[in-house]
Amino acid sequence: MGRVQGAQKRNPAKLKTTSHDMSLSDFGKEYRESVKEMFQRIHEYNSRGGEAVSLQERYTKLLMRKGRQKKEEKEQELRSTDRGHLQIMEERSSDKYSPITIQDLFAPDEDGFIPNIVVLQGPAGIGKTMTSKKIMLDWASGNLYQDKYDFVFYLSCRELNTITGNINLVGLLSTSCRLPCPGDLVSILKDPGSQRKLLFLVDGFDELSWTLGKESEVCHDVSEETHKEILLQSLLRKRILQRSSLIITTRSLAMKKLNTLLDDYRCVEIQGFTREDREEYVHKFFGYAENADKALRIIRDNDIVYTMCVVPVTCWIVCTVIQQEMKKDLALIRCKTITSIYLLYLEVLLTHHSKKDRCVDGRPRDINNCLRKLCALAHEGVLNQQILFKEEDLQRHGLSLCEVESVFLNENIFHWEVRTQTYYSFIHLSVQEFLAALYYGLDGGSGNEETRMDPFPLIISEGKSLREIFIEHPHLSLAVQFLFGLLNEKLVKTFLEVTRINISLPARSVIEEWAMKVMNGEINTNDIVYLYETQDEDFIRRVMSQRSDLKVSRSYIRRNVRNHAMQLDYCLKTLKGESFLSLYFMDLTLDAECQKSLSLFVHRSRGILFMWCKFQRRYGEDEDSSSGDDEGSSSSGDDEGSSSSGDDEGSSSSGHGEGSSSSAHDEGSSSSGHEMVPDILSYLRNPKSEIEILDLDGCGLSSSSCDVLRSILITNRSLIGLYLSYDNLQDSGIKLLCEGLRHPDCTLQKLM
Repeated sequence: MGRVQGAQKRNPAKLKTTSHDMSLSDFGKEYRESVKEMFQRIHEYNSRGGEAVSLQERYTKLLMRKGRQKKEEKEQELRSTDRGHLQIMEERSSDKYSPITIQDLFAPDEDGFIPNIVVLQGPAGIGKTMTSKKIMLDWASGNLYQDKYDFVFYLSCRELNTITGNINLVGLLSTSCRLPCPGDLVSILKDPGSQRKLLFLVDGFDELSWTLGKESEVCHDVSEETHKEILLQSLLRKRILQRSSLIITTRSLAMKKLNTLLDDYRCVEIQGFTREDREEYVHKFFGYAENADKALRIIRDNDIVYTMCVVPVTCWIVCTVIQQEMKKDLALIRCKTITSIYLLYLEVLLTHHSKKDRCVDGRPRDINNCLRKLCALAHEGVLNQQILFKEEDLQRHGLSLCEVESVFLNENIFHWEVRTQTYYSFIHLSVQEFLAALYYGLDGGSGNEETRMDPFPLIISEGKSLREIFIEHPHLSLAVQFLFGLLNEKLVKTFLEVTRINISLPARSVIEEWAMKVMNGEINTNDIVYLYETQDEDFIRRVMSQRSDLKVSRSYIRRNVRNHAMQLDYCLKTLKGESFLSLYFMDLTLDAECQKSLSLFVHRSRGILFMWCKFQRRYGEDEDSSSGDDEGSSSSGDDEGSSSSGDDEGSSSSGHGEGSSSSAHDEGSSSSGHEMVPDILSYLRNPKSEIEILDLDGCGLSSSSCDVLRSILITNRSLIGLYLSYDNLQDSGIKLLCEGLRHPDCTLQKLM
């Protein structure tokens, strides 16, 4: 009998000592109780000793569909973001795409076919193991497969890898399922009438470390001791327990190996969370509705992050990050940069989902070299706008499909006339774009000296501005954003400490010089997003203060962030000690924090222009009212399979402050049925102010703001011009302004 190393990792429940005269019925009841105790609580990636969460309370259903996708469907899914991706997920849940639930995995199809083998496939982190454990818990709790299976056995392939020496099926199940009475188990397994009531759940087939090569032996008896691989192959090939049923979970890259072992089976693809599933998961994660709603507002503000939350592991990462921020200050919760989220995603995949062929330090063997090859493939694909790769593409980069690649690459088999074609892809285009940027940080792009000095040479060496990039090279814009994020030394240092993978951008100075050059003028919200991604306050301050006039406007080329207030606030805080001749803000959303940050230096400027700006009381305000318009506007880029960057030039609606000027005017005065006085007006009421011109055209000011404006007219002795066109001041407001104008301390010369 072989031994299992570390068999107590899952903190299993112990069955009471049984005697051979115990009835199989009693044995079955006790086994169910053991399974319930074993699977009712789960450990999360960051769980400390003794910490666990309820599987029943945390589990959220996943969208699953029978069969395989068409090539066009897969390309559209990989490229789409936000509204386009949500629409795709909603369509896939319709009957047209053959969705299926856990309860119906073994249900007959339209032709009456009833499978006894079901393969659940999906990428790393999509929820295969969580689904497997939920099946075990529901069966043991009497909620699943009650009339179909008397016994369900869970076999973790990760644990099977630890077995040394020969073992038989009775010993394997006794060890893996913690069954103390082999005699009763033998009776169950050898009873022909019981076999059709047995279900084996083989979790993580792709993680198996095959050492024997081709099949050389066959196991015919449950008591016959043999190598673990021969035993498992015999179970899958139906050489033993022919009438039993199987559920096998695997990543797609292992399907080629699995197909050599299976004859006929039902293939089910796990596709992740729909919109409702995502929101349900967030509410389950946070527990309190108020915290969950705050988190959802933050997640929805970033199209890329919200799209990647279709993957449960990414959704968990984002929720965990926001939860940590909430512990600091509930009123000022902020999500991390998109680069930090994707680095955490990479960290989790490498440390928890990689194959367990590990070195002494715990990392997968030669992970740096393998990751570098993957990044080179991703980089080539991004430059060439390629998201589906053939096997020769992988071979050209030295990828073997049997190392860390299986964590990141999915295998897609498409039907083409009378044959099939196999392509490989990353889980989403945004992940490919992240790895493309990372390519420049892993030994400077595989040692190419020219590349070392000039990342994305087609763009930077030509001195193109970010605006030109969005128009001429939209497929590169998100990768460049990740490149800015990798300038964050603290971020990459933390990643190094956890993974021992060093990220270093040799061309850091080139990128910074380029940014200083292309942002030497009017800065738009796309520039703000890039600057925020660096989290480098000194660099941001140098870029934004290099001119005497600070001009910030909304970009009309839509990007991945709906509400730029958070990023803008961070950048404005770096300018608290600066002075500008004039401040020009055009068509922006300014929440309370942005207004407070402006108050630190706004009074030192002579000209203040807030043209068509929308003022908010708090971060995320007007989410409900804005989102309605946003959902109604379709993104042609998403629908047509454009880059995940989501660029949509001329888009008329994209969330907070992203609507047209008239939209900002209509919504600016009130967000919840009452008129609001922007905080910035109170900050402008300063006797030491040097403001000469104050432009508030189209900012949605109402009569409620006029009392503060009257005070500004009296207090600010240098003010000579006030512009209030397209504001809804009404007669009562005009009267208050007239009072200020008549005051002897008023120095105003022009009112429009």
